[in-house]
Amino acid sequence: MALEYYPQYFKNLEDVLDDVKTNKTWPTTFVSGPSDGLHTHWHSDDIHVYILEGETDILEESTGKRTPVRAGDKIIVPAKTLHAEGSVKDRVVYILALPKPVLPEDFLAMHDPNTL
Repeated sequence: MALEYYPQYFKNLEDVLDDVKTNKTWPTTFVSGPSDGLHTHWHSDDIHVYILEGETDILEESTGKRTPVRAGDKIIVPAKTLHAEGSVKDRVVYILALPKPVLPEDFLAMHDPNTL
């Protein structure tokens, strides 16, 4: 399945939490510090991604396209969709919402593309 992008989907944290409630997902905060980007990977569950601060891009492996994303944007990453976060100059603050609560060691496990 393809990534879904919703530019300027929310204005503030309250909007995000309202959407999380509507989707019946479980939120947590994730911060990416400066980096050259992540390797291509996939997750076991659908993830709703809300960008609260910063900017980067997201690679969708199936098309090779990198889509710029910034504060206010929402992305839905379907389970088992190969993707990667691009470079981060300063930091990007996300709220990641999952369909169920998970233990810290299982949260956002990034699976190798060769195991899909």
